[in-house]
Amino acid sequence: MNKTLSKLIYLIPLVSMSFFALTSERNVIVPWCESVGGDIEFRTKDGTYVDCLTDLYAVEAEFDYKWKEGIGQALHYAESTDKRAAILFIKRPKSRKDYYNEMMRVIDKYDLPIKIFVIDEEKKSVD
Repeated sequence: MNKTLSKLIYLIPLVSMSFFALTSERNVIVPWCESVGGDIEFRTKDGTYVDCLTDLYAVEAEFDYKWKEGIGQALHYAESTDKRAAILFIKRPKSRKDYYNEMMRVIDKYDLPIKIFVIDEEKKSVD
């Protein structure tokens, strides 16, 4: 088998996994955003996209293990839209770490003005 074909075969599962991860996040944020009357994929003045913009919040949806990225994006979106920062924290049943408490320790320690909405990935219910 030539090297190019070998690399392609190796990359196909990686691309597929990335596609499904993005699709899953979108499958959670779209119904959630619609349920709160928000605008999905709102474009900011900086050309970035807020996952869900409501009357009060600029909401970044993030899987539990990506909470660090969620904090930065939520604060950026809040500044760009003059809304309050929020994260839709998507809990995965297969997570073995307590990502929620890790995130909350940082938010509390630095008194970050971020509202947290928690939703279960499978049940798609908000806690």
